[in-house]
Amino acid sequence: MRLFGPKQDASGEAREYEELCRARLDHLVPVREPLVLCSQIHRSGGTLVSQLFDGHPECHAHPHELSIGHPRSRIWPQLDLGRPGTWFDILHEKYADKHFRYGYRKPAQRSSDTEPELFPFLLPPHLQRRIFEQAASGAAADRDVLDAYFTSYFNAWLDNQNLYTGPKKAVTAFAPRMNSKAASIEALFRVYPDGHLISLVREPRAWYNSARSQKQTNVEVDDAIYRWRLSAQATIDAAAVYGERVIVLTYEDLVKDTEGVMRHVADRIGIEWSDVLLEPTFNGRPIRANSSDRVQRHGVLRDRTTAYEVALDPETIARVDELAGDLYEQAREHSVQPA
Repeated sequence: MRLFGPKQDASGEAREYEELCRARLDHLVPVREPLVLCSQIHRSGGTLVSQLFDGHPECHAHPHELSIGHPRSRIWPQLDLGRPGTWFDILHEKYADKHFRYGYRKPAQRSSDTEPELFPFLLPPHLQRRIFEQAASGAAADRDVLDAYFTSYFNAWLDNQNLYTGPKKAVTAFAPRMNSKAASIEALFRVYPDGHLISLVREPRAWYNSARSQKQTNVEVDDAIYRWRLSAQATIDAAAVYGERVIVLTYEDLVKDTEGVMRHVADRIGIEWSDVLLEPTFNGRPIRANSSDRVQRHGVLRDRTTAYEVALDPETIARVDELAGDLYEQAREHSVQPA
């Protein structure tokens, strides 16, 4: 005996899906705001920044690492405007499909938490493609194509709690290591002359302690700090070239004075202050940090700035100091200084 009526047949399910698609396509929220891109080497606070933007009513906040880079994530995508059939496949993010099927969680939580947080992420890939094809029709410039992509992303995300708030002022996203390619940053500002780059530099001893706990290709101290130096120098260089369009932060200032730093960031990118900028969330729900250590509470973890002091031996600390030199202090000279 069926308690809730007859079983839905395949044709009925297909009709319902078409009705869902049509309703979404008929009521799109266009996404044309400038991109605020956070980029630097992993384990420097980019995930935290993206999660602080998450619930802001004036932001379309991309919830995962933005992976539109092509052919590698660090390379700004090159779009052939004469071949519109290639655009979606170049920009499409495979992790969105994975999160749709299995839910969203940060990678570090798999090993560091007894019960990792798992969030639903309802972004059907076929719906996103259909929205993109409609939104990109007639696109004549890279900005048009990227606007169509972000329109497809945020509108196909069916449980997006922030879609209808606003008015919107920015699209925020985190793309690790894209800052390390000068050509990618040049392309960012060519496509988004009204956009910003946020780039964090983390104290090298604390960064190495965090990075070595991850499944990196090579976490030997010399090679690791070489990669840290490349990212830090790229941040300093970008600030010198692009001035106010680049916002340099240190991880330490961000976690110790979150309000002071985020008030400055909000002012620079043109959004109103809101207390939601103080709490990391995913789709409006509090989320624990993407830490390499076990995390049992929500919010910003200020104690992560000094964990290296007990985790690293004196010889390793001395070697990191030798290799990193004064580059961190140079970055701080360009960084936001909380009041």
